[in-house]
Amino acid sequence: MLPVFKKSGQLSLTTYKSCVGALAAGALLLASTGCEKIVDLNLKTSTAQLVIEGNLVDDNQPCQVSISRSANYTDTNTFEAVRGATITLADNAGGLETLRETATPGRYLGATLRGVPGRTYTLRVETDGAAYVATSRLPAPVVPFEKLSTQLSAFGTDNIQAVVDYTDPAGKGNSYLFRQYRNGKLNNAIFVQNDEFTDGNRISQVLRTRSSSSTDPNELDKLKAGDSLRVEMQNIDPGVYEYFRTLTLILTAGGAPTTTPANPKSNFSGGALGYFSAHSRRVLTIKVP
Repeated sequence: MLPVFKKSGQLSLTTYKSCVGALAAGALLLASTGCEKIVDLNLKTSTAQLVIEGNLVDDNQPCQVSISRSANYTDTNTFEAVRGATITLADNAGGLETLRETATPGRYLGATLRGVPGRTYTLRVETDGAAYVATSRLPAPVVPFEKLSTQLSAFGTDNIQAVVDYTDPAGKGNSYLFRQYRNGKLNNAIFVQNDEFTDGNRISQVLRTRSSSSTDPNELDKLKAGDSLRVEMQNIDPGVYEYFRTLTLILTAGGAPTTTPANPKSNFSGGALGYFSAHSRRVLTIKVP
């Protein structure tokens, strides 16, 4: 029997890696939040899997990659860093570099290649005799982040929500990811959007955190008047969007029982978990009124 993970949209690879052993046992069960029931869980263990998190941004910084191994549900939130991997990054303009491992175990850093809108990048990771490859295109043109504001939720006068405004360019295939910071602290939630039904429109999107006493008992993510609110808007490619979309299905509880993928759809070949994302980053900051 599998556990019910009530994450309410709070997407975290740390959370995901600690649950992967349980997820590997079968389909995830989603339950309604109307009541709670104490159950005995018969969790199976599974072989640790490689987890790769790679990012290349159009901010004139080099590529950053973290490699670790997943933990079983019953393990502590300590993930084994993978040392000594060989990682190369190439672009479709003839660029090629080998990333170096930093003083932080499992963390690798590029040197020369930078994120350029319109270019396609290929990240290759070799470790323990196996190779894992992912390709990501940094979208072009970069869609401007036009406005950040707040509004009160219709479900509670003390529930303040961020609102982002941008204009989607004509032509389907644009995808976006938003991260929210309250007083400099990153909110656990990740918000993903594409233009399947909004192609070419001006968008005003509410970032609904659904913060509650169970998901955020200390109200660290709950916006309040006077807070500093920072939101990061990323233009991501469709493969990265699909990864975070399927991760949302796994970590979001609610509604009738349903079947979801056992793992999010990674853009890495070879069976690795995680993702490689070449994307733009635009940031706006306001004071919550």
